Amino acid sequence: MNTKLKKLGWLGILAAPSFLAASALAAPAWNYPDALAPGAVSGWGQIVDSTSTAPVPLNYPYSECGVGAHQSPINVNSADLVQRSGSDIINFYYNTADALQVVNNGHNIVVEGPTTIPDKLYFGTVQSYDEYTLVQYHLHVPSEHTYNGASYPMEIHFVHATPDGREVVVGVLVQEGATNPELQKILDNAPPTGTNVITTIPGVTINPNGLLPANTKSYVTYAGSLTTPPCSEGVNWYVLTNLIQASSAQIAQFQAILQNTPTIKLPTNARNTNVLNGRLVNLKP
Repeated sequence: MNTKLKKLGWLGILAAPSFLAASALAAPAWNYPDALAPGAVSGWGQIVDSTSTAPVPLNYPYSECGVGAHQSPINVNSADLVQRSGSDIINFYYNTADALQVVNNGHNIVVEGPTTIPDKLYFGTVQSYDEYTLVQYHLHVPSEHTYNGASYPMEIHFVHATPDGREVVVGVLVQEGATNPELQKILDNAPPTGTNVITTIPGVTINPNGLLPANTKSYVTYAGSLTTPPCSEGVNWYVLTNLIQASSAQIAQFQAILQNTPTIKLPTNARNTNVLNGRLVNLKP
């Protein structure tokens, strides 16, 4: 059952690409603050690459996490939403049976997008639109984006890119409810440790459409960044206003995977929200 955020007032007024996810275990290491040892550097922007011979500030590879002005995620404040006019459209052309390729990168469980017949996202207007390819999608608990300060049990990020490097991330918020069959495939086949090796699961296909709400036309959009190091900005975010559901058992299963991954060791992998710094947050109803 899909539930729309309108009931919570949204209408009252899309992680990193695979090439970044694949490098997540490379030096320097990072983690979520609650998992850090006492005395460790808690700010990603302050982490120094001890192997680098470059002068300061080039040996701070995640500096944008600390000094960037357009960071993600954000808290969506209903009072700040600006209704978006025009004929903007967002259309998902995802396959219904992709081979399940999954990786534990030490910070998250990532499903790689197919390469033979790519999943596509089209965004723009009737007269002019852009085509994006689905690179990967991954999970966060709890949600990274919040609404009026409140989080949801889970959020799924669908990371898209163009050949010239433009990035769009679609965020899907997840509430507790019915079991999601497609999510269960990811959870049941997630590698238990952060080996960063992509595994194709024999005989298992996944339908990414099953991780989207039935109505994908309404969204909140803003200019942001990746939510993990290196926190690169220039990412266009579209957080859908319709929710999907996952069962409490599924949410707990993902938390257990995170907690049992040696490089995480805690049942959460969500970055804190960031200030807007003057950014507009637009609503497409």
